[in-house]
Amino acid sequence: MKKLSLVFLFALLSLGLNAQDNAQAEKINKWIGVFNSAIEAKDWNGMLSQGGKCKAELPEWDLVYYYIGYADVNAKNYDDAIMNLTIFIDKNTTIADDKKDMVKSSYINRANAFSEKKDVKNAIADYDKYLTFSPNDIPVMLNKANVYLNSNDYAGYIKELTAVIALEPTNATYLENRASAYAKSQAWTEAIGDYTKLIALNPSNKDYYNNRAYANYSIKNLESFKLAVADYNKVVELGAATEQTYTALTVINSAIKDYKAEIAAYEKLLELKGGKDIDIIYRRGAAKFNAQDYKGAIVDFDLVIAENPKHLNALKRRATAKTKTGDAKGAQADGKLIRELEGKPAPTAPAPKK
Repeated sequence: MKKLSLVFLFALLSLGLNAQDNAQAEKINKWIGVFNSAIEAKDWNGMLSQGGKCKAELPEWDLVYYYIGYADVNAKNYDDAIMNLTIFIDKNTTIADDKKDMVKSSYINRANAFSEKKDVKNAIADYDKYLTFSPNDIPVMLNKANVYLNSNDYAGYIKELTAVIALEPTNATYLENRASAYAKSQAWTEAIGDYTKLIALNPSNKDYYNNRAYANYSIKNLESFKLAVADYNKVVELGAATEQTYTALTVINSAIKDYKAEIAAYEKLLELKGGKDIDIIYRRGAAKFNAQDYKGAIVDFDLVIAENPKHLNALKRRATAKTKTGDAKGAQADGKLIRELEGKPAPTAPAPKK
């Protein structure tokens, strides 16, 4: 299943400073320059090393916790990131207009840190808080969905991804991901619905037909089997069939008793195998037997027994096929071979009546 990458948001600061004096304003501007330069260079350790100095010089400046928390997230110091971002958020419970973007960014960065620590509850809470500010932010909605996915909560993942799909209903990646989650949950009807939408978007994508076919096969009723066969045949039509495709067609056509189609699939499998696979020849013979093509079945069983004279199932089916074609002598000969392989004594003639 595809997993969408995490997205970290950060707004470079452009603040209207409310410093008590010009000296303080100069210090703040200096540190903004230091931290923004480090961000541009992605020098997270450099930012962290400057954090203590900044706190000592500007002990009341709350934005240092925002900067250092952001650096901690990128340096993968998730516990420290959570601590510093929490301090910044707690200092800004009443959100000033000039800090709104930083508060939003703090929620998403802290959510990402919680996510990395597998703290699902707190990660979801922070993503939800961010989404109250920006309710249709798709990358963040995907981050939230991935928290559920990474904890194998497919129901939660599907719910969040469905909200994303409502905003972008023709996005194939999102539909693929939801279809895969439905399949993981064995919600086959829903998976089929998404693959049907995907096929409408891209009618020549073999994977969509393969996946829809498997979903229909998994429902396991006559109608779903027929739909699965139709999709696998579409894969053949697209020139994308593999051994797996033809194997599936043999299994499903056998289940719906379309032995002619089953035999045709075995023919294709044999072509792919170079015509020499004894197991496939035996199975083709069994399909011919079920189709009441007893002479054709005998030809296949002859090939199998020539390769493996101790193939009991082939001998048994050939004996029955010979009986069906009126070859009593041949059936008796096969019966003798079967008894010898099974270690059974030859039948004795009944004693004459006195």
